[in-house]
Amino acid sequence: MKRIAKIIAFTAAFVLCAVMTVACGVDYTEDEVKKAAAGLIEASYEINEIYFGKGLPISEEDSEEAKEFAKENGLELENIQFLPVTEESPYKSIKDIKKAVAKVYSESYCEYLNLMAFEGFSTEDGSAAVYAKYIEDEKGVLTARVDLADKGIILNRTYDTSTIKAKKMKKDEVTFTVDSYVDGKKDETLTFKLVLESDGWRLDTPTY
Repeated sequence: MKRIAKIIAFTAAFVLCAVMTVACGVDYTEDEVKKAAAGLIEASYEINEIYFGKGLPISEEDSEEAKEFAKENGLELENIQFLPVTEESPYKSIKDIKKAVAKVYSESYCEYLNLMAFEGFSTEDGSAAVYAKYIEDEKGVLTARVDLADKGIILNRTYDTSTIKAKKMKKDEVTFTVDSYVDGKKDETLTFKLVLESDGWRLDTPTY
């Protein structure tokens, strides 16, 4: 009789794990994951704007700051490709930007973002190229590429973080869904991945 009771109890526990959308045996709760995911999604809006949108505020091309910058660097203002960020910029160095993105996205995704933003790259056959969006001059002044300032991706997708649902929870990885909106109108329910790194959860999927 006891043996039957144990079998029934084991079966019930197994079924419970199977029907739940999250995995058993992890060291965190679904609520913790939802809170972490919501915070990261909210923080990702600023990061996406820096890397893919209009970027950080830069000096006007005909401003005194731009003229002085061109003069100091021996450049013709009309041919200048990069201009310094303004005093209003929340980030004044590449190091500052890297610290900010590392708090939101996973280490592996940060590698891609930072390569694209600070170094640029081209395809092996040379058919396409991505130019660095930000560089620091010889004096360590953070500058942004002029011809990219108004050509960023339109970042009009937002998320209702109250709809976050964990679908699969592993030891150091979570898959979750969340409802998205485009220009304020309900759009797709999208799936994202979180990874657990040494100092907390990070998004491993871009939100733009």
